[in-house]
Amino acid sequence: MNPKNTVIHISVRDLVERFVRVGDLTSGVFIPDRATAAIALHQRIQQSRPEAYESEVVISHICESGPWAIHISGRIDGIFRYPDRIVLEEIKTTIQNPKESGDADNPHHWAQLKLYAYMISMEYELESVDTCLTYAQLHSKVTWEIQRTFSRTVLEEFVAPLILRLVRRTEGIQHFQTLRDQSIGSLKFPFEECRRGQQHMMEEVYQAIVDGDQLLVQAPTGIGKTMAVILPALKTLSQGKIDRMFYLTARSTGKQVAEEAFGILMDQGLRLKTVTLTAKEKICFDAAAECNRDECEFAKGYHDRIDEAITSALEIDCLSRDVMEKIARKYMVCPFELSMELSDLADCIICDYNYVFDPQANLRRFLSRPREAYLFLVDEAHNLVDRSREMFSAEIRKQAFLDLRRRIKKALPEVYSALDKVNKRLLRFMKASPDKAQAFAETELPEDLWVALSDFVKACEKWLVLNRDASFREILLELYFGVTRFLKVTELFDASYAVCCERFAKDFRVRLFCIDPSSSLSRVLEKGRATIFFSATLTPTEYFQKTFGCGEASSGLVLASPFPRENLCVMVSNVSTLFRNRRNTKEMVAGLVRSLVSQKIGNYLIFFPSYSYMTMVVRSFETLFPEFETLVQTPRLTEVDREHFLQKFSRHNSSTLVGFAVMGGVFGEGIDLVGDRLTGAAVVGVGMPPPNLERELINAYFAEQYDAGYEFAYIFPGFNKVLQASGRVIRSETDRGVVLLIDRRFASRNYQSMFPDDWNPTGVHDPGDISQVLEDFWG
Repeated sequence: MNPKNTVIHISVRDLVERFVRVGDLTSGVFIPDRATAAIALHQRIQQSRPEAYESEVVISHICESGPWAIHISGRIDGIFRYPDRIVLEEIKTTIQNPKESGDADNPHHWAQLKLYAYMISMEYELESVDTCLTYAQLHSKVTWEIQRTFSRTVLEEFVAPLILRLVRRTEGIQHFQTLRDQSIGSLKFPFEECRRGQQHMMEEVYQAIVDGDQLLVQAPTGIGKTMAVILPALKTLSQGKIDRMFYLTARSTGKQVAEEAFGILMDQGLRLKTVTLTAKEKICFDAAAECNRDECEFAKGYHDRIDEAITSALEIDCLSRDVMEKIARKYMVCPFELSMELSDLADCIICDYNYVFDPQANLRRFLSRPREAYLFLVDEAHNLVDRSREMFSAEIRKQAFLDLRRRIKKALPEVYSALDKVNKRLLRFMKASPDKAQAFAETELPEDLWVALSDFVKACEKWLVLNRDASFREILLELYFGVTRFLKVTELFDASYAVCCERFAKDFRVRLFCIDPSSSLSRVLEKGRATIFFSATLTPTEYFQKTFGCGEASSGLVLASPFPRENLCVMVSNVSTLFRNRRNTKEMVAGLVRSLVSQKIGNYLIFFPSYSYMTMVVRSFETLFPEFETLVQTPRLTEVDREHFLQKFSRHNSSTLVGFAVMGGVFGEGIDLVGDRLTGAAVVGVGMPPPNLERELINAYFAEQYDAGYEFAYIFPGFNKVLQASGRVIRSETDRGVVLLIDRRFASRNYQSMFPDDWNPTGVHDPGDISQVLEDFWG
């Protein structure tokens, strides 16, 4: 809809979904994405109809309510045009037996058909309209027809309150947007002055949005990137250049940063509806329950209470996770579904990358709306390449099918048989591997395996639709969803994919691996008006432009650090950290770290490319230098663990603290240890991901594409982790700190050509050199 004038555009489907609210929330387990099969069954039914039948009839109607003209549009599945009457048909596919489904009085299905009937009655001035709601079961093709006749009066009485609610909702949105645009016009830069480069960044971001371009911004930590993208984005929102913005992040800390930036502006008077989305498994009040009325009290009667919850939520501008949970508990509605509903009414949606880019994402519905202009703000964009590879990949494991087969035994003969077929196909695939290799890659998935997996999904659906409890239900559901995702990814499979297979002692994994995510990302990005990628590390720009799938019109902006160059001391050590040399040099590395942390009492972080290497050096360091307090990152930290770790880095510590962490992990980026909370950092190794089958596929693919395979697979991803880790040290104008790069490869021309301009590295050969350099630096 466009609140800038008096015309409201809405589809029949959207009108029903927004304002016909009754009943319980269901998980959608029984109605998965079966679009292809559903379309085929639709067409089969339509083709079986007589000559008097017209299929896929596009219809629209304009009705008036006060100053508003409501333009309703839709597509009727079919119309029987008889000499004396017409009959409207709406076809609904279901996995359930139609006669046992309980859908005969489904309010949403009948609402959709009654809206079509209303539009037809108005167009042809009919006193009554005959309708037919046809249910068709996907697997059996059985159909069930329910016929009803509605008078024009009944239809008008049904439609009038929906239109009234739509107009009231629209008027509320328009009123708020007027306040929003006025408040944006009055906004001033929220700090005393811009940091060097920040004003230039805002100007470039604004122009990119106006021009509808893709802009990649590399701006050093501390320059104020978040505010520098939000302010120009808000300006274009108030000017009508965009309708909605998505602030996309890779971590929960990124969402908090965005909320804090909007909060600062709201304290100045900004009116803006922001909705922060939280993963379902994190925000769910009862993670053990399924989303149905029998197991979850927040699902039972959800649609009866959701309108009140939405009305209450719209009184609040910043809808964070905490706010969402409070409203959901007050009105007894699912907090995740509430956040999904409110995202439709938000000016800015703050969420993880996957909500927009993942093929099965919750917000993909936005991308099919041609009337809306979206802005994508991609924070910490250096993470998007590997994250998107994961989003566009999928895998299955042979052992999972065997486990389920053992659990169900003969309880579900059809599922059992399907599992047996999948197992046999996987065995055949595994035995066909070249030289019985532990890991190998193929260019395509065997057709018989795809068929067996599809049959497994169908067999599961026939049982799941019965909604019966069983001890194996949870494990069946988990495997069912995993296989449906796997089959979904096969639809994306092309030359940028490979089938990666790996043998284990008692297992066999088949993974559809996305080597190059650029085309899949591009299909999403082209749905937006503009995209701003921003990060402290997008080096080199061309690498990210290619892997993001940016168009030829995309541009890059690299900003220098706004802080005094002399405040950062960078040293490069020539010790080898190659895998084969690590045991021999671990004590040398420990000695270098000791020299780094000995010259000034403070807090230090030492970063490693892996947990195993870190553990090896930590043992040496603690044995050789027990006088230092150490803190070591462990795998699978919770958010509470993470906070406890960071709390140790106090500016009031009276003795030196040496923290050990992994590059690319939760402490390698996205943390803000300002001032004396972090004195220095060491980065051990160039951050290269370990060589494996997938990395070698990336190497080979990009060698062929751009003659830069090794760079794309190893050097560029690794060095961006190095830059992120190093960027923890200087966070403000007054910060002073040291960075020690431990690896002889850092001294090479290839690496030094990627160093930031504000680095002035000094070569050091031993602990004595480090002591001398730091004595001069710290004075």
